Amino acid sequence: DAFIMSIITNTNQIRRGRRPTIVLLLTSLLSFIILISIPAAVDADPTKKKINRCPLRPSHTNNNIHRPPLILGHRGASFHIPEHTLQSYRLALELGADYIEPDLVATKDNVLIAVHDVDLNVTTNVHTYNNGEFGDRARQSEGNGNKWGYYVNDFTWIEIQQLRVKQRVTSGARYDGYDYLFQIPSFTQIVNLLHDWNTRELPLIGRPSKTGGVTGLYVELKKSYYFQQDGNISLADLFLDELAQHPKASELLFDHVTLCEGLRYDEYRVPPLVLQSFEGDVLEYLRNKFKERWMDFVEEDAILASGVVNVTGEEDDEVDHPWIPPLVLLVSESKCRQESFWFDVESLHISGLGPNKNCLLPSSSAMESNDTVAIARAKHEAREWVAKAHSFRLAVHPYTIKLEKEAGGVPQLFSSAEEELRYYYCELKIDGIFSENIAIAQIVGAEGCDAEESATVVGEPTVCIKEERNLWLFGVAFLAIGAFLASIVSTYVTFYCKKE
Repeated sequence: DAFIMSIITNTNQIRRGRRPTIVLLLTSLLSFIILISIPAAVDADPTKKKINRCPLRPSHTNNNIHRPPLILGHRGASFHIPEHTLQSYRLALELGADYIEPDLVATKDNVLIAVHDVDLNVTTNVHTYNNGEFGDRARQSEGNGNKWGYYVNDFTWIEIQQLRVKQRVTSGARYDGYDYLFQIPSFTQIVNLLHDWNTRELPLIGRPSKTGGVTGLYVELKKSYYFQQDGNISLADLFLDELAQHPKASELLFDHVTLCEGLRYDEYRVPPLVLQSFEGDVLEYLRNKFKERWMDFVEEDAILASGVVNVTGEEDDEVDHPWIPPLVLLVSESKCRQESFWFDVESLHISGLGPNKNCLLPSSSAMESNDTVAIARAKHEAREWVAKAHSFRLAVHPYTIKLEKEAGGVPQLFSSAEEELRYYYCELKIDGIFSENIAIAQIVGAEGCDAEESATVVGEPTVCIKEERNLWLFGVAFLAIGAFLASIVSTYVTFYCKKE
């Protein structure tokens, strides 16, 4: 209005044969500048585009921050202690893993427990327990390829607690003195362990200054199709129900949203909960359910602090919501080589890929024949595979680093696990790695990839610290544009009115 009124006033002055006063010209100029600067000021509001300071991939922060690859404790610290036991998870925490990884399955009475195989005979003493007490439970299962086994969904939680766990790898490279000492844990027990570690024990030890020191939970819902077919059990719904009922779940897994808001540019915090599955439809189901039930998992003060009011609209379909955990698609060796793979990936709302490490390695035939051309081509394709995932803004977390030469351990391409890790870290630029030996992954990650690159968080802030300076630059730019346009308008009006 001020701009229009000043133009009218200037025009009337000229029509009366008078020159426009300097005051009126300045009024016209300033009002025009204010008029065109208001939208810029609104767009420059930093609250409109919040930065995700807790991403699964560090590049999502839009800052030039180098973060060392995440160390994912594969079934705990399973090289040292039998997998999927509280003791294995505890050791992984003490060794500095960014995540511990439980594989969740369901018992007969719908209790979530951590076991990798639906057949308990693979890693427990179920066959010999109490002189064969459970011998009559062995059966074939159509959902597991008609294999004979002691299936976990035929046992109650009370019965599961009677069993003891052994080392999976029996080649002699792993210490077996802990065999048959530890129990299978429930999901509730794992959450309690992690909660106590993050809130009670870790502060007494001292938190790393850059990461905040909080360890996350990297959950796999194991063989959802099997439980649906064999026992009519929905693992996803069971997980969501148990998560909603757990008194510590909100504090442990979802309050990070408010904590992330206060981080400086050179700090980062890993997402406290990540969900993974080989089944894309399970991940999509989980995402939709989290959108529907998100208020079941968070406290009211966290909701208010986050500024989130509604997450059910379609407009957020392409945006990760703070209450939806990152979802990772696990990829088998056969699937990653399918022509339709990337089309399938593009159709999913996921944050990362967990490929079998063989997807990123030369074939066994190329290694056995020492075909240098095929090996070089395979390495090039591996780099392209990771780059393709990054172009989709997806984290890449291959599995699994093992120290043994046998049993799917160190590939023939490398002389040691350390050399293998450097290949993933430095040549392929992965974002994290599943490792059964946490210390080795930590040491190689801390070494960095060359003398000029430190494996610590470094870099110049490009968003948070420079926000104010960028706003000033916007203001100066629009001031110049406004002055230019205002002078053109004033000149046009002056000549037009003189002509009239």
